[in-house]
Amino acid sequence: MTAKYPNEEHVAYATFLSSNPREKVGGVEIGNQFTKVVVNHPLQENEELVRPMKHCKTIGDVHAEGMSIAWPSICLDA
Repeated sequence: MTAKYPNEEHVAYATFLSSNPREKVGGVEIGNQFTKVVVNHPLQENEELVRPMKHCKTIGDVHAEGMSIAWPSICLDA
């Protein structure tokens, strides 16, 4: 779901990879409040990433690159 309040809009279908706080995305540990995911199907390609990376600023960017991202765990819907 979107990281923008009120967090009710779905922005992508993604695959859970890890919730280990020491797992890294883009060389940075994800920490306790994030989950590592890979975007399988973006619904809102222009949704900005909470943690932008060098070449990726949006959900659509990471999907096109096939990269994993750190997404706020509170914004995931099983």
